[in-house]
Amino acid sequence: MTLSKPRVRYGIEDAIRPAQEVMSPERIGSFRITSLSFSRSILRRMKKENWKVEQARFNLNGDGHGEAVYHIETSHGTFSFIAVSQDLEEHERSDRVISEKWDITFALCEGELSDEKIEHLKQELPKQEAGRGTVQDLVWSRANRSSRIFDYILKALTKERQPDPDSLAEVGYILRTTAFYGNGKFGLAPFEKMMEDHPFEGAFRAQMFAAFMLRQFSFDMVEHMARSRNPDAPPLDSRLKRYLGIGNATGLGMVPFLIFHPKLIHQWVYLRELALARSKVEEITLMKVDSLLEWLRPAIDYFAHYPVKETGIFESGDTIAEELRKVERELVLLKEELPFREGRQWVPFIESLLPGLSAETQEVLNSLMIEIYPEKNEELENYTVVSEEMELDPAMKIGQLLALIKYQYEWCFRYDFAKRDEKHFFWYRSIEKEEPRIAVRGEEPGDEHEMRMNIAELVQKVTALLEEWNREDKVAKFIFRYPEFKGVIRRVQSLENHDYAEIHGNLLQKDMIPIYLMRCKLSFFGGERFDPKSNRWVRITLFQGAPLVEDVENDEPVEWMFPKLPALEEEA
Repeated sequence: MTLSKPRVRYGIEDAIRPAQEVMSPERIGSFRITSLSFSRSILRRMKKENWKVEQARFNLNGDGHGEAVYHIETSHGTFSFIAVSQDLEEHERSDRVISEKWDITFALCEGELSDEKIEHLKQELPKQEAGRGTVQDLVWSRANRSSRIFDYILKALTKERQPDPDSLAEVGYILRTTAFYGNGKFGLAPFEKMMEDHPFEGAFRAQMFAAFMLRQFSFDMVEHMARSRNPDAPPLDSRLKRYLGIGNATGLGMVPFLIFHPKLIHQWVYLRELALARSKVEEITLMKVDSLLEWLRPAIDYFAHYPVKETGIFESGDTIAEELRKVERELVLLKEELPFREGRQWVPFIESLLPGLSAETQEVLNSLMIEIYPEKNEELENYTVVSEEMELDPAMKIGQLLALIKYQYEWCFRYDFAKRDEKHFFWYRSIEKEEPRIAVRGEEPGDEHEMRMNIAELVQKVTALLEEWNREDKVAKFIFRYPEFKGVIRRVQSLENHDYAEIHGNLLQKDMIPIYLMRCKLSFFGGERFDPKSNRWVRITLFQGAPLVEDVENDEPVEWMFPKLPALEEEA
């Protein structure tokens, strides 16, 4: 008799992906929205704690100019959202950070707003960087109308009809933001104010809730303007509202965040990878296969009708849709085999699919795997904030430091910085707007003000010097001789056991693609529909497919991803 091979049991440590696999720019640049994304977690909190939203003031004229105030009743008090809309000429409308005028500026604040506070915000909010807030203000931001879609919806409602869904799909939003400010900027409340037991505790939840409220305001504004033109104008169909999100335009300013907040990046990536590993080690059941198929089929439809034109940077929607269809076929076969595969885990099944999938499709599948196990993973959303302190250990021996570099920074040594193309770019901070920029070394001025963005080169330099020292010498002695390397040594020491803290790439090389890093961070916010306008800036949507305020307040489900374009029935 032949004995069957014993079945391998995979633990979390077997299923979690190593940093070498995850932290390349190309891989993190394929990340997508998950159930842990901040925009989704704040709506779950809103639902769980039964928050209520009330329109407290709507002082807009027929052209949509004026101010609107909403009160948000939470389990820990009242908050206010205010939007100030002003007249803006088309030539003044721009996504660039150097812009000084916007259609709409808005804020999320603590407490109800007094008349004096509203007047203060009406004066200061439109100034943005030049304005001054108070500790009552949690978030400031600004937005522009998507001229074509905004005017199209307005005309349709004014003519007492609904806009064509296919036309809305071309853009996916009515308003587009360009930045979210908080954490003490312009006199706003410091981040420490939103710590334990605060309704907006957690990374970027206040900013995402402000975006959610801006979405609500965009609907209220366009409906108000339509009624001003025609009292019989209908409201925008709720199915179209759910399909529409909030746009966002993001540039190079987002990239340094990933370098200068390594502990935070480690935490976010680790939570994502832990959720994925937890899902993959679960046993396959018919119920979970059906659940995965229920999420997969809308994703296929979403990418099959992906409105973003091919750019040569990201995979096309057609490619992702076709690869997801392969996954669907394999899942259908798996259902038929399940009676003979009882007790099997997801790990080998998922691993068998990966060779036939692009990195982007793999990450879509990973997002869906996290989705089908909310009972295992949603508690992880409570751990998105960590202490970012970096401490120097001067008593560490040089031999220990070299061993740490060899273990955790081996990726740094794949680059030859003597080659010109490896140091093609340099990063600097614009004096005008204090925003990061990149320039070509040797062709553009400013490299004397270069930001320390290239961790790989710094690690190489300090390692070369350390190799010449006695392994028993203390780090303090080395730093006394080379104080310019104190920062990188402190970084290496502080990030021990933070495997996902560093981007395994060279941010100076000629073929660098900065929007990979932007997309990584935007995926944690919950961004989708990535539409690169160049190698240096990208447009996305937030909350596209998300529930409406009234849905969250009622018994409607609040989970969403990859929204399906609604088909409106023709009226008889």
